[in-house]
Amino acid sequence: MGKLVTTAQDDLVVRRAHLLRLRFELVRLGVAVRVRRARQGRLRLRIRHSGWSETVLCAGADDAFAFVTAHGRLLGPAEDARVVARLLVWMAERRQR
Repeated sequence: MGKLVTTAQDDLVVRRAHLLRLRFELVRLGVAVRVRRARQGRLRLRIRHSGWSETVLCAGADDAFAFVTAHGRLLGPAEDARVVARLLVWMAERRQR
């Protein structure tokens, strides 16, 4: 299951790994993706597709992480990167948030 006590640095490493996995899935689907370092060492992923952009963050703690848009929409658990990637492409193609 994982260790119960985690540090902030451990959380950043896990969030980075989840966002890079999502980036891999989006690139595989042909979406332009950029990963940038945001505040306090956290990463944010920005997609551009069909003239539309969306910012995605990895939120959570204690081994429970999820992908969230900058607008606050919960996209899904971090373990389902492939499903979340398809959802983001669907959102971009239909220009919906």
